[in-house]
Amino acid sequence: MKSVVTTVVTAADAAGRFPSQNYLEAVQGNIQRAAARLEAAEKLASGLDAVTKEAGDACFNKYAYLKQPGEAGDTQVKVDKCYRDLGH
Repeated sequence: MKSVVTTVVTAADAAGRFPSQNYLEAVQGNIQRAAARLEAAEKLASGLDAVTKEAGDACFNKYAYLKQPGEAGDTQVKVDKCYRDLGH
């Protein structure tokens, strides 16, 4: 994934010029908001297991046939893999 700094410098370099003031201000604003973005990502990541469990439970409740022999949830190993895949 490209950072805003890389994108601005690459665009200016391709045009054969220095980054404009507007671009530099955009980079500065992006850097100033980095802590807030990191905090939001940490909060989302901390709830991942609960969201994954809830989603898996909802799927198995709505589609009860998945627990029947030969289906995706007929063994605990397969159920665990379903939850793992939902987490990804």
